[in-house]
Amino acid sequence: MIFPRYHQWDAVLALSAHSREHGAGESYLVQHSAGSGKSNTIAWLAHRLSSLHDANEGKVFDKVVVITDRVVLDKQLQETIYQFEHAHGVVQRIDESSAQLAEALSGQAARIIITTLQKFPFVLDKVEDLPARRYAVLVDEAHSSQTGETAKDMKKVLGTGPVATEALAAEDPNGYGSEPSDPAEDALVREAAARGQQDNLSFFAFTATPKGRTLEMFGTYDETVGHKVPSHLYSMRQAIEEGFIHDVLASYLTYQTYFKIEKAVENDPEYDPGEAGAAIARFITLHEHNLSQKAEVIVEHFHRHVAKKIGGRAKAMVVTSSRKHAVRMTRALRKYADEHGYGSLGILVAFSGTVEDEGIQYSEPQMNGFSESQT
Repeated sequence: MIFPRYHQWDAVLALSAHSREHGAGESYLVQHSAGSGKSNTIAWLAHRLSSLHDANEGKVFDKVVVITDRVVLDKQLQETIYQFEHAHGVVQRIDESSAQLAEALSGQAARIIITTLQKFPFVLDKVEDLPARRYAVLVDEAHSSQTGETAKDMKKVLGTGPVATEALAAEDPNGYGSEPSDPAEDALVREAAARGQQDNLSFFAFTATPKGRTLEMFGTYDETVGHKVPSHLYSMRQAIEEGFIHDVLASYLTYQTYFKIEKAVENDPEYDPGEAGAAIARFITLHEHNLSQKAEVIVEHFHRHVAKKIGGRAKAMVVTSSRKHAVRMTRALRKYADEHGYGSLGILVAFSGTVEDEGIQYSEPQMNGFSESQT
């Protein structure tokens, strides 16, 4: 038995109550931080929506579709949903083919379907006419949803209303021209704009970090603040205060700040400059490539100050500005570690999809040496 934390209990009951009263055709943005227990929240909500009835005892949703962004189904989310219902066929995991997904959508048995957004384009070839049904679509990590074309295909399969293809072509459908572009999150907004009003489809978007466009599309208008807010909120600050995650910014330091501090110490005769300060000064004059400079700083700092902590099991995270930077930094770190006798240092990379760099395609499983499901 798993007892829910308050925000999980509150979110599931609030979203279910609103769906019971208003029926299908609504959109909800659930902003729950890392450390919120999101997999359990999605699982509880999916099961509650799958058996939800309105005041007249009519079913609100015929099927619940849980969509994860990753090509390899999120095993934790998949198993969490599956463990709550052991009746054969009620929960259908789509882990084989698009034909399996088409059968689950058109059949009667499966009430909860777990799949990836990438499979929906193939359903068009498998399903001629789906029965007129009402769907609750739960999206894990809303801002990571895939391309607009794939999302449009999902709407064509599930929806009953016209698809506004013009909206899909719009670069900024909600007028947030000054906001930095995020292709993944933009795809979600275009997806919602594309479906227009479809009375048979409710959207439950889960994300920890929604941008303004996502809030505008899926949020709930709050008259007290004069703009849209998440339908339900469990903030990172609350998760930190409750001890479920650490405040990463408490130990966050940029490369530039690190350099300035060490250089200041080196130039002050009252302080012993130490090896780190001298090493950083050497990077500026001796290294031609910025990445190799940073790789040396990172590896040496980790080896001297971090690696021995937590019984020799300490880890460090390097945050880059783009996926291509992540690919190149990973290669630079491994090259430096191998060339300087740190071959046992484990270096993993995390990014979605594939990245082309100098004509070569890189993926997370390829660079790490094992499948995405093991990450």
